[in-house]
Amino acid sequence: MHEALVIRPLLRSLPLLLFVSCAGTPDDVSEEPGSGGQSAGGSSPSSGGSVPTGGGAPSATGGFSSGGTLTGGSGGSSSGGSSDHMGGGAPSGGTPSGGTAAGGDSPSGGAPAGSGGEPAGAGGAVEPPGPYFPAPSSTNQCPDPTIRLRFDGPPKLGSSGSVKVFDAENPGSPVAQVNMAASQVTDMIGGSTFTLPRPAFVYKNEAIFVLPAKGLTRGRTYFVTIDSGVVRGPNDQPVVVSDPEAWRFSVAPSAPSNKSTLRVSVDGQGQFCTLQGAIDAAENGSTLELGEGAFYGVTYFKGKNNLTISGAGRDKTRIAGVNNNNLNPSTRGRSLFGTEQISGLLIEDVTIENETPQGGSQAEALTLLSCDKCIVRRSTIISRQDTLLWSGRIYAEDSRIEGNVDYIWGTGTAYFYRVEIKTIGRAGYNVQARNPSGSFGYVFVDSKLTADPGITGDVLARIDVSAYPASHVAYINCEMGSHISPAGFTITGGGSTANLRFWEYQSRTPGGALVSTSQRAAGSKQLTANEAAQMRDVTYVLGGWNPNSAL
Repeated sequence: MHEALVIRPLLRSLPLLLFVSCAGTPDDVSEEPGSGGQSAGGSSPSSGGSVPTGGGAPSATGGFSSGGTLTGGSGGSSSGGSSDHMGGGAPSGGTPSGGTAAGGDSPSGGAPAGSGGEPAGAGGAVEPPGPYFPAPSSTNQCPDPTIRLRFDGPPKLGSSGSVKVFDAENPGSPVAQVNMAASQVTDMIGGSTFTLPRPAFVYKNEAIFVLPAKGLTRGRTYFVTIDSGVVRGPNDQPVVVSDPEAWRFSVAPSAPSNKSTLRVSVDGQGQFCTLQGAIDAAENGSTLELGEGAFYGVTYFKGKNNLTISGAGRDKTRIAGVNNNNLNPSTRGRSLFGTEQISGLLIEDVTIENETPQGGSQAEALTLLSCDKCIVRRSTIISRQDTLLWSGRIYAEDSRIEGNVDYIWGTGTAYFYRVEIKTIGRAGYNVQARNPSGSFGYVFVDSKLTADPGITGDVLARIDVSAYPASHVAYINCEMGSHISPAGFTITGGGSTANLRFWEYQSRTPGGALVSTSQRAAGSKQLTANEAAQMRDVTYVLGGWNPNSAL
């Protein structure tokens, strides 16, 4: 038995949305709403395993509200088993467990209102679930919008129907859509085609639907429709938009003429709505200013130099989504945010989280390949397995890195200054450095190693010396929690450790006492004061580059 309800119009300038009230929980609503992501790097779709994709919290009560704001969040964590790896290989299985990512407040368009009277036989008026974006009747919108609806509690994603966007002048077929029945889709990002999970997300009280990365045509008018199986509000009412006049918006006719600074905003207050859209339009030397809110979708680019990507603060600007080795089985293809063959990149004041759950295979949050003179500061980077994959010369400061399996790895040289290295969910391996003998690997100075409560036996670094005999990892004057194993390092492969450089100097407990190193693994080394001073010299470690001159 279904009781049709419509929204009583609040103003005459904007149209109606229709809601349908249903008894019970329908079969087409997933109890664990899916979330999607976009990948970068691989050239062909992957047929890998099915990946659970997170989603919003189930049920809350109460009617729709045109108020409602997003609030800040804290860093994520997850638990569950995972198949460890040595930086590559077959994807691991496992059962997902949730995680909460750092996020921020984000206004998202004006509250809609409608016109006309209440139809005969309809129930009482229901306020719209606003704000929603792009705002109805708005003009000069970005060419790369995401469809967003905000509620007064967590919505629930369904598993049928679609969100469709039509060209108002040629409405025969949608120009973009998100099909809720599809578990995977393909998309072109940064010039390559990738396999993605269904690009629908719940973040706090917001339902977010990510359109294909190619964007919409400038100067055109579009309208949005939403089928009944797509999303339900916190009181379990489905959202339906079927009138082509109800939700219309127009895209700005011209691209920015000055690209020195490009503003990116989830609520249409900028020139672009997605990070990928802004990067595609950027030139060498552009600054991309990201506003507050959650930016969903994978980012990938190569060959653009001296870009600055600056958020509103890591507790306010969140870049998130799902990508992993099951979807795109290559180190270039499975990251949430991936770059290659660039120099001079600065990333600051953001949180980047790959929401792939524990056991969902290798899933980098930030991949920087052949990235020379690149900087990450005042940011939080989160995944579970393989959070960072870095090669080149990279500097990080005043940031936090979260994960648990080889979550800092690669072939490059990286200097971490005042960075928190946090093990989440389970014990694992912090670092796997595959650098060659002629260069340094990963150096941590005045940094802090922390963990979720109850974790023990965590490893500072591991390596197979038969494969990577010159691996280099150094911890200089770092604070280490009790979760670190007494052995500190894991050395396998049976090869010689003569060229291995697992180094440490005056590690201390959170209380300030020196950490006992009497049980450290054979083959590791405690440095002298003079040797440690060399490792503190950032210009020396990074081969003549002083990143402080670029800040």
